[in-house]
Amino acid sequence: MTPFEKFIDNLINFEGGFDLWSILKILALILLLFYIVFGVAVIRQVGLMSKALNGSLEFPVKIIAWIHLGLIVFLFILALLAL
Repeated sequence: MTPFEKFIDNLINFEGGFDLWSILKILALILLLFYIVFGVAVIRQVGLMSKALNGSLEFPVKIIAWIHLGLIVFLFILALLAL
């Protein structure tokens, strides 16, 4: 049985109903997906800001935005494995 099949089997219990914790886990993963979209929007906004404003903080701000996105993706993968 693959991990995805185990996940689906654990999602639906044997009585045919949904487990409350499984619904909360899926909700948490959906919220983390929205957070990934927010991280991508931050990357885009930093890029647009760096084109509009020239300064000495352009490179560090871009690095911080990319690290932020990387941590978001890491958190999503960690939650996917843990939940």
